[in-house]
Amino acid sequence: MYKNTLTILCILAFSLCITAQDSKAPSIKIDIEVNGEKYQVEDGGSIKVDGKTITAKTSDYLSFDFGALTFDYPKHYAYEFEKDLGYRNWTLDGNDFIFMYFEYEENIALNLFIEAMVQRFGEDNCKVSDKNTQLGKLRLKGKRIDISLIGTLLSYDIYELNTNDGKTHFISFQDTKNDDGTASTESKEMMKIIDKTVKIKL
Repeated sequence: MYKNTLTILCILAFSLCITAQDSKAPSIKIDIEVNGEKYQVEDGGSIKVDGKTITAKTSDYLSFDFGALTFDYPKHYAYEFEKDLGYRNWTLDGNDFIFMYFEYEENIALNLFIEAMVQRFGEDNCKVSDKNTQLGKLRLKGKRIDISLIGTLLSYDIYELNTNDGKTHFISFQDTKNDDGTASTESKEMMKIIDKTVKIKL
């Protein structure tokens, strides 16, 4: 009986060891071409060419380049896009921070957009105030909605982009606040990246 139990435990331990070894996700392969010579390395790997070491690594950032705006953002953000007649919307969704970009073919007043958002969250849960900021060379004027929902504190900043294409462009930043009401770490990091890389194309 003891011998059989010991055998079973050994098999289980061996199986767990194999599972642990096999659970590692496959590495990303990167193709490199130098003066017509082709190489392939794993993400973060290195090759030597003419005595020089070349390290290949995928960037920690992706580029948002849609509508009238371009900037970099962390690659862990989920990207979504939707459109309808006369309307397009891009969303970058992080853990605590969400960026949204709205483009309308028609002229839409910012106040109407704010009113719609307040109705969505409930007037009793919202406080609206003026909000101005500067990102890169962009000076933005807009509104902030401070939202309190079942113990969760949110801020929703929305600005209109000044363009010359006859369309209405809004960008918004939604942050899930810390318990003390301060901005989340993710929002601070994201805003720093946008501030350094943002450009308007129209």
